[in-house]
Amino acid sequence: MRRLLSSLALAALAACVVEDAERRVSPAARAPEGWIDVELAAGGELPELSCGSTVVVLDASGRECARLASLPAGQAITVAPDRVELGRRVLGAPPLELHPAGSARLAVGGTSYRGDLRLEWSLARAAPRLLNRVALEDYLLGVVPAEMPDHFGLEALKAQAVAARSYALAEVAAQGFLYGDTRSQAYGGRSRETPLGTRAVRETSGEVLVRRGRVVTAWYHSTCGGRTLPASKVFDGSRELLLDRGVLCPDCKASPFWSWERSFDAAEVCAALHVPEAPLQSVSASADAYPARPAALAVVAGDRAASASLADLRERLSAGRPLARQMPSTQLAAPPSLRDGRLVLAGRGYGHGVGLCQYGAAGFAARGGSYSAILERYYPGATLSTLP
Repeated sequence: MRRLLSSLALAALAACVVEDAERRVSPAARAPEGWIDVELAAGGELPELSCGSTVVVLDASGRECARLASLPAGQAITVAPDRVELGRRVLGAPPLELHPAGSARLAVGGTSYRGDLRLEWSLARAAPRLLNRVALEDYLLGVVPAEMPDHFGLEALKAQAVAARSYALAEVAAQGFLYGDTRSQAYGGRSRETPLGTRAVRETSGEVLVRRGRVVTAWYHSTCGGRTLPASKVFDGSRELLLDRGVLCPDCKASPFWSWERSFDAAEVCAALHVPEAPLQSVSASADAYPARPAALAVVAGDRAASASLADLRERLSAGRPLARQMPSTQLAAPPSLRDGRLVLAGRGYGHGVGLCQYGAAGFAARGGSYSAILERYYPGATLSTLP
């Protein structure tokens, strides 16, 4: 199942150095090959930066323009279109990169990061932007433990590392950078690294999933609830036709999200459906059999009928709420019902349901499945390859 990555697949890695049009930076300011940009903050007030050792400040051409004995916590960083200030000291015009000397590490809001920090002024947003410019493999050291706990086992972690590496390269090729949160992948920086997660990344170094000479968008999620979903059912205009069918998953029953029940009061439901608050009178969702993922849910509240797709409803009923009050997935295990004036939803799974099921990977690994077998199950048609 292993072969050398073709020149076309290498193009996805080369895309890591493609200029992000929004940033309007010179070619000399592009990330070096094999490095990526991770957006840690954008707009408003930037988080506090710190470093306990020497910090070299580089301009857009990579030349040293300032040198700081340290970067003490508590000093304000101000980024304007024409200058970057540390306290009252002007460091230069953006973009600037902060490079720690020796083995020192830069920190953002108390979280330590490998690589450099880049301060920019975004013309498109008319706002400052903070990025972590970091080697791809070092980035993954902070992703794998943030996305999957060590107790899932080494083989599951190795599958996660390959999926995360593939996803990162595909996402960078598409938009030029990654977000430092779940808009791309959870990323905890150096502060989140673990020995077993690091081993998983190192033992799969450079390995990606490829189809037809291109690194695939290797989506993943917590719990599928028995079967994954085709990408086209979740992601409109999906770039990835590889994941055009779901696969059976017999190994995620140990997940706390295998089966769940949530209830929402009339005010929450009406707000999610954008109708005036009123008592709930009826609810329905079309499905021949359950468990299923109905296209939409219909509600009558105060003699007013309204409906929304399950995906939209999940987003609206989950935003800003603690996990215990969120709607974990769009897969319902039983018809929706009303109980004591509240909407009751019983379901399965957690997440969008596309690609690798993380609890399924853990269960498969516990039964002796290798990381390559795990990847073969959840990404049928992909080839496990190594970047040259």
